[in-house]
Amino acid sequence: MAQPEGHKGHDARTNDDDHHYHATCARHGHHAYSLTPSLHLKLIYMATIHKRLQEMRGSGFEMVKGQPDIHNWHVISSDGHRLGKISELIIDTVAQRVRYILVSLTDNKVLQLESRKVLVPIGFAQLHPADDSVILTGVTPYQLRALPRYDRAHLGPKSELDISQVFGREHTALGSGPGGEDLDQNFYNHEHFDDHRMQRGERSEARVPQREAEELPAGRLAGDDPDTVRLRHEQNLRDEEEARRKGLL
Repeated sequence: MAQPEGHKGHDARTNDDDHHYHATCARHGHHAYSLTPSLHLKLIYMATIHKRLQEMRGSGFEMVKGQPDIHNWHVISSDGHRLGKISELIIDTVAQRVRYILVSLTDNKVLQLESRKVLVPIGFAQLHPADDSVILTGVTPYQLRALPRYDRAHLGPKSELDISQVFGREHTALGSGPGGEDLDQNFYNHEHFDDHRMQRGERSEARVPQREAEELPAGRLAGDDPDTVRLRHEQNLRDEEEARRKGLL
Protein backbone atom coordinates (compact mmCIF):
# COMPACT_ATOMS: atom_id res chain seq x y z
CA MET A 1 0.00 0.00 0.00
CA ALA A 2 1.12 3.52 -0.66
CA GLN A 3 1.50 5.81 2.30
CA PRO A 4 0.74 9.53 2.55
CA GLU A 5 3.86 11.51 3.35
CA GLY A 6 4.55 11.53 7.07
CA HIS A 7 2.67 8.28 7.78
CA LYS A 8 4.66 6.10 10.20
CA GLY A 9 2.22 3.27 10.88
CA HIS A 10 4.00 0.70 8.73
CA ASP A 11 7.66 1.64 9.12
CA ALA A 12 8.45 -1.46 11.16
CA ARG A 13 8.77 -4.62 9.09
CA THR A 14 8.42 -8.17 10.29
CA ASN A 15 11.04 -10.77 9.42
CA ASP A 16 8.63 -12.18 6.84
CA ASP A 17 8.23 -8.74 5.30
CA ASP A 18 12.00 -8.39 5.04
CA HIS A 19 12.24 -11.82 3.47
CA HIS A 20 9.83 -10.83 0.71
CA TYR A 21 11.18 -7.31 0.37
CA HIS A 22 14.73 -8.53 -0.21
CA ALA A 23 13.76 -11.51 -2.34
CA THR A 24 16.25 -12.39 -5.06
CA CYS A 25 16.27 -14.62 -8.09
CA ALA A 26 19.16 -16.29 -9.87
CA ARG A 27 19.73 -15.38 -13.48
CA HIS A 28 21.75 -17.58 -15.82
CA GLY A 29 22.71 -19.60 -12.74
CA HIS A 30 25.24 -16.99 -11.60
CA HIS A 31 24.02 -13.46 -10.91
CA ALA A 32 21.34 -12.67 -8.35
CA TYR A 33 19.06 -9.70 -9.01
CA SER A 34 17.05 -8.05 -6.24
CA LEU A 35 13.42 -7.97 -7.28
CA THR A 36 11.06 -5.47 -5.73
CA PRO A 37 7.86 -7.22 -4.56
CA SER A 38 5.69 -4.14 -5.05
CA LEU A 39 5.96 -0.51 -6.05
CA HIS A 40 5.03 1.67 -3.09
CA LEU A 41 3.72 5.20 -3.50
CA LYS A 42 3.41 8.17 -1.20
CA LEU A 43 1.20 11.24 -1.51
CA ILE A 44 3.26 14.43 -1.80
CA TYR A 45 0.51 16.88 -2.78
CA MET A 46 -3.17 16.85 -3.72
CA ALA A 47 -3.73 16.75 -7.46
CA THR A 48 -6.34 19.00 -9.02
CA ILE A 49 -7.74 16.19 -11.19
CA HIS A 50 -9.69 13.68 -9.13
CA LYS A 51 -9.79 10.47 -11.17
CA ARG A 52 -9.18 6.99 -9.83
CA LEU A 53 -6.70 6.05 -12.55
CA GLN A 54 -4.06 8.64 -13.37
CA GLU A 55 -0.62 8.87 -14.88
CA MET A 56 1.88 9.13 -12.05
CA ARG A 57 3.38 12.38 -13.31
CA GLY A 58 1.17 15.17 -12.03
CA SER A 59 -0.92 12.85 -9.84
CA GLY A 60 0.48 14.03 -6.52
CA PHE A 61 2.16 10.68 -5.87
CA GLU A 62 5.76 9.56 -6.13
CA MET A 63 7.69 6.38 -5.40
CA VAL A 64 8.60 5.78 -1.76
CA LYS A 65 12.31 6.34 -1.06
CA GLY A 66 14.26 3.22 -1.93
CA GLN A 67 11.80 2.03 -4.58
CA PRO A 68 13.04 1.91 -8.19
CA ASP A 69 11.78 4.52 -10.63
CA ILE A 70 11.11 2.34 -13.66
CA HIS A 71 10.32 5.15 -16.09
CA ASN A 72 12.31 4.64 -19.32
CA TRP A 73 13.34 1.11 -18.36
CA HIS A 74 13.66 -1.34 -21.24
CA VAL A 75 10.75 -3.75 -21.73
CA ILE A 76 11.76 -7.23 -22.85
CA SER A 77 9.71 -10.28 -23.79
CA SER A 78 10.29 -13.48 -21.85
CA ASP A 79 12.08 -14.94 -24.88
CA GLY A 80 14.51 -12.01 -25.09
CA HIS A 81 13.03 -9.62 -27.68
CA ARG A 82 13.25 -5.91 -26.91
CA LEU A 83 9.73 -4.51 -27.04
CA GLY A 84 10.19 -0.86 -26.10
CA LYS A 85 10.38 1.26 -22.96
CA ILE A 86 8.15 2.20 -20.02
CA SER A 87 6.97 5.75 -20.60
CA GLU A 88 4.64 6.04 -17.60
CA LEU A 89 3.01 4.27 -14.67
CA ILE A 90 -0.76 4.29 -14.24
CA ILE A 91 -1.71 4.47 -10.59
CA ASP A 92 -4.89 3.85 -8.63
CA THR A 93 -5.27 6.94 -6.44
CA VAL A 94 -7.82 5.21 -4.20
CA ALA A 95 -5.87 2.03 -3.46
CA GLN A 96 -2.55 3.91 -3.87
CA ARG A 97 -1.05 1.18 -6.03
CA VAL A 98 0.43 0.91 -9.50
CA ARG A 99 -2.12 -0.82 -11.77
CA TYR A 100 -0.55 -0.61 -15.24
CA ILE A 101 2.71 0.10 -16.99
CA LEU A 102 2.45 2.26 -20.10
CA VAL A 103 4.71 0.64 -22.67
CA SER A 104 5.98 2.57 -25.69
CA LEU A 105 6.33 -0.25 -28.19
CA THR A 106 8.91 0.05 -30.95
CA ASP A 107 8.59 -1.33 -34.47
CA ASN A 108 9.51 -5.00 -34.50
CA LYS A 109 9.18 -6.87 -37.79
CA VAL A 110 9.91 -10.24 -36.18
CA LEU A 111 7.00 -9.88 -33.74
CA GLN A 112 4.90 -7.81 -36.17
CA LEU A 113 4.64 -4.93 -33.71
CA GLU A 114 4.19 -1.28 -34.65
CA SER A 115 5.33 1.78 -32.74
CA ARG A 116 2.55 2.84 -30.34
CA LYS A 117 1.67 3.01 -26.64
CA VAL A 118 -0.28 0.30 -24.81
CA LEU A 119 -1.20 -0.50 -21.21
CA VAL A 120 -0.10 -3.77 -19.62
CA PRO A 121 -1.36 -4.81 -16.15
CA ILE A 122 1.38 -4.65 -13.51
CA GLY A 123 1.08 -8.36 -12.68
CA PHE A 124 2.78 -9.28 -15.95
CA ALA A 125 5.90 -7.25 -15.12
CA GLN A 126 9.02 -8.74 -13.58
CA LEU A 127 11.56 -6.14 -12.47
CA HIS A 128 15.31 -6.48 -12.93
CA PRO A 129 16.72 -3.34 -11.27
CA ALA A 130 20.36 -4.32 -11.87
CA ASP A 131 20.01 -3.72 -15.61
CA ASP A 132 17.03 -1.32 -15.60
CA SER A 133 14.75 -3.71 -17.42
CA VAL A 134 11.26 -5.14 -17.08
CA ILE A 135 10.42 -8.58 -18.46
CA LEU A 136 6.84 -9.20 -19.56
CA THR A 137 6.06 -12.76 -18.52
CA GLY A 138 3.14 -14.63 -20.00
CA VAL A 139 2.44 -11.94 -22.63
CA THR A 140 2.37 -13.01 -26.27
CA PRO A 141 3.04 -10.88 -29.38
CA TYR A 142 -0.59 -11.54 -30.38
CA GLN A 143 -1.80 -9.86 -27.18
CA LEU A 144 0.50 -6.88 -27.67
CA ARG A 145 -0.84 -6.43 -31.19
CA ALA A 146 -4.45 -6.76 -29.98
CA LEU A 147 -4.19 -4.21 -27.16
CA PRO A 148 -5.98 -0.91 -27.85
CA ARG A 149 -3.80 2.14 -28.45
CA TYR A 150 -3.43 4.15 -25.23
CA ASP A 151 -5.62 7.22 -24.99
CA ARG A 152 -5.38 9.18 -21.74
CA ALA A 153 -8.76 10.82 -22.37
CA HIS A 154 -10.44 7.40 -22.29
CA LEU A 155 -8.55 5.96 -19.33
CA GLY A 156 -11.30 4.31 -17.32
CA PRO A 157 -13.46 1.22 -16.73
CA LYS A 158 -14.39 0.49 -20.35
CA SER A 159 -10.83 0.64 -21.62
CA GLU A 160 -9.77 -1.54 -18.68
CA LEU A 161 -12.32 -4.16 -19.68
CA ASP A 162 -11.03 -4.13 -23.25
CA ILE A 163 -7.50 -4.70 -21.96
CA SER A 164 -8.57 -7.45 -19.58
CA GLN A 165 -10.37 -9.30 -22.37
CA VAL A 166 -7.23 -9.26 -24.53
CA PHE A 167 -5.53 -11.11 -21.67
CA GLY A 168 -8.29 -13.69 -21.43
CA ARG A 169 -10.69 -12.32 -18.80
CA GLU A 170 -13.95 -12.84 -20.65
CA HIS A 171 -16.32 -12.60 -17.69
CA THR A 172 -15.46 -9.19 -16.25
CA ALA A 173 -18.26 -6.60 -16.34
CA LEU A 174 -19.12 -3.10 -15.25
CA GLY A 175 -20.58 -2.81 -11.78
CA SER A 176 -23.64 -0.95 -10.58
CA GLY A 177 -22.07 2.35 -9.56
CA PRO A 178 -23.35 5.76 -10.67
CA GLY A 179 -24.07 5.53 -14.37
CA GLY A 180 -23.27 1.82 -14.32
CA GLU A 181 -19.67 2.62 -15.24
CA ASP A 182 -17.78 1.33 -12.20
CA LEU A 183 -15.75 -1.84 -12.37
CA ASP A 184 -16.86 -4.81 -10.33
CA GLN A 185 -15.45 -4.47 -6.80
CA ASN A 186 -13.37 -7.63 -7.29
CA PHE A 187 -11.88 -6.57 -10.62
CA TYR A 188 -8.43 -5.87 -9.17
CA ASN A 189 -8.42 -9.03 -7.02
CA HIS A 190 -6.74 -10.93 -9.81
CA GLU A 191 -3.22 -12.11 -10.64
CA HIS A 192 -3.03 -9.52 -13.43
CA PHE A 193 -2.82 -6.83 -10.73
CA ASP A 194 -0.75 -8.76 -8.19
CA ASP A 195 2.37 -6.61 -7.96
CA HIS A 196 4.01 -9.21 -5.70
CA ARG A 197 4.31 -11.42 -8.79
CA MET A 198 7.18 -9.17 -9.86
CA GLN A 199 9.50 -11.15 -7.59
CA ARG A 200 8.69 -14.58 -9.05
CA GLY A 201 11.57 -15.33 -11.36
CA GLU A 202 10.29 -18.81 -12.15
CA ARG A 203 7.40 -17.36 -14.16
CA SER A 204 9.71 -16.32 -16.98
CA GLU A 205 10.87 -19.94 -17.29
CA ALA A 206 7.44 -21.51 -17.03
CA ARG A 207 5.52 -19.30 -19.44
CA VAL A 208 7.81 -18.49 -22.35
CA PRO A 209 5.58 -17.96 -25.42
CA GLN A 210 6.29 -20.22 -28.37
CA ARG A 211 6.56 -18.28 -31.61
CA GLU A 212 6.00 -21.42 -33.69
CA ALA A 213 2.62 -22.16 -32.09
CA GLU A 214 1.48 -18.98 -30.40
CA GLU A 215 -1.48 -19.49 -28.09
CA LEU A 216 -4.46 -17.23 -28.57
CA PRO A 217 -6.18 -15.49 -25.65
CA ALA A 218 -9.25 -17.21 -24.28
CA GLY A 219 -12.30 -16.68 -26.46
CA ARG A 220 -10.29 -15.78 -29.58
CA LEU A 221 -10.38 -17.74 -32.83
CA ALA A 222 -7.41 -18.40 -35.07
CA GLY A 223 -8.96 -16.19 -37.75
CA ASP A 224 -9.58 -13.31 -35.35
CA ASP A 225 -6.83 -10.94 -36.46
CA PRO A 226 -5.30 -8.93 -33.57
CA ASP A 227 -5.48 -5.71 -35.55
CA THR A 228 -9.22 -6.31 -35.97
CA VAL A 229 -9.58 -6.80 -32.21
CA ARG A 230 -7.67 -3.58 -31.48
CA LEU A 231 -9.57 -1.55 -34.09
CA ARG A 232 -12.86 -2.82 -32.69
CA HIS A 233 -11.86 -1.57 -29.21
CA GLU A 234 -10.86 1.81 -30.62
CA GLN A 235 -14.08 2.11 -32.63
CA ASN A 236 -16.08 1.38 -29.47
CA LEU A 237 -14.32 4.27 -27.75
CA ARG A 238 -15.10 6.61 -30.66
CA ASP A 239 -18.74 5.51 -30.62
CA GLU A 240 -18.90 6.15 -26.88
CA GLU A 241 -17.40 9.61 -27.30
CA GLU A 242 -19.91 10.45 -30.03
CA ALA A 243 -22.79 9.23 -27.86
CA ARG A 244 -21.60 11.41 -24.97
CA ARG A 245 -21.38 14.41 -27.29
CA LYS A 246 -25.00 13.82 -28.29
CA GLY A 247 -26.07 13.47 -24.67
CA LEU A 248 -27.04 9.82 -25.03
CA LEU A 249 -24.80 8.70 -22.16
